[in-house]
Amino acid sequence: MKIYNLNLNIKQLLYIIIVYPFYKPYFFSVLGIMPFVNQLLFAISLIIIGLFYIIKLPRINFNIGICFIIFYYLLILVSSIISNSLNSEYYSLFAFSIGFGLLVNNSLKSKNEFLYFLSAIYFLLYIYVVTNLFTMLVYPNGIPSITNNINFPQYVFGNTNSVIKVVLPGLCFAFLYDLLKFKKIRMKSWLLLLMVWITFINSWSVTAVIGCLVFTFFVVYKRSGKNLSFFNYFSMLVMSLVVFIMVVVLKHESNFLQNIVGLFGKSLTFSNRDVLWINAINSIKSSPIWGYGVQSSEVIWQYIGNVHGSHNYYLDTAFRGGLVSLVFLIIGLFYFGRNISKCKNNLVKRVLIGTCCAYFVMWISEPFLSTEYLMFSIFFVLIPRIETISTYYYDA
Repeated sequence: MKIYNLNLNIKQLLYIIIVYPFYKPYFFSVLGIMPFVNQLLFAISLIIIGLFYIIKLPRINFNIGICFIIFYYLLILVSSIISNSLNSEYYSLFAFSIGFGLLVNNSLKSKNEFLYFLSAIYFLLYIYVVTNLFTMLVYPNGIPSITNNINFPQYVFGNTNSVIKVVLPGLCFAFLYDLLKFKKIRMKSWLLLLMVWITFINSWSVTAVIGCLVFTFFVVYKRSGKNLSFFNYFSMLVMSLVVFIMVVVLKHESNFLQNIVGLFGKSLTFSNRDVLWINAINSIKSSPIWGYGVQSSEVIWQYIGNVHGSHNYYLDTAFRGGLVSLVFLIIGLFYFGRNISKCKNNLVKRVLIGTCCAYFVMWISEPFLSTEYLMFSIFFVLIPRIETISTYYYDA
């Protein structure tokens, strides 16, 4: 089967070059001279994105979601200054989030421009998924050059828990490409989703399996896009917050939740993540308002016991930016979510809802700070412009 049409025109190639530094897997970040190449391409991408907006002066159309993202990271800046922890990591996070958000926002100016952007993601995602699955089959103990411990195998996406962080937003963009270009989800995209499922089942990353299950359900189940359906954006967000408070914060043991998680061979602690949650909560109590700012991996390890944080997005957000940032984020999720309820039920709406709800579920037990900019581009750039995307969907 011919996987992807390689007859790319110049503009498609340009978008692939711009998108790649933002959308690359772990293996391409550590291979040989790639760290240097990636930094160079990232700088070039930022310059090109900046030029997209400079040539529009004095008329620049900022998505309100972009303003939200900027203000959110200003709160993180305040937290970092108060904690005396301002470092290059903060500027990197800011550049990635604002840069990618501006790129997505600019591409939405026309249907063709948006399709160029989506096709770049689609092209890269297909390559990543195929090569990652291939390496998993060829090197079941991990790619030798990047795997130090066979108990923690590393593949193209890194460890098995990292796959969903890159694949989920990629699936969202890939399915949107099909819907806007062909008015349906093509067989090759269902094949892509099947390969993703095989990847998750082969590695049995429970959080990823649950997230992919949620995404697939919303795409397939037509009534999930209806506002009165039990399975919708707001109900899943509220459920995520309730589970977070009851299970993570209050450590309430629910037989119902235990039975659901038990189907996947896990307990409510998700492989003893409760220790990390307790450490994070105790740390947050010492600095509840502004948190600790953007800290190095060593400092995070000292406070929480894991360089990747608490394995809970709500706690990681509160640790980094305090309750101020966490509350601001939650308010934003509810505020921008109103745009979904105004849009009539269609596949575009269900793909976006499925992506968001998959995140809500996975936030309970996985860290997402490293790929936060990909999430934010969906929550705060695409969702506020869902009517525009739906218009492109219905256009001939």
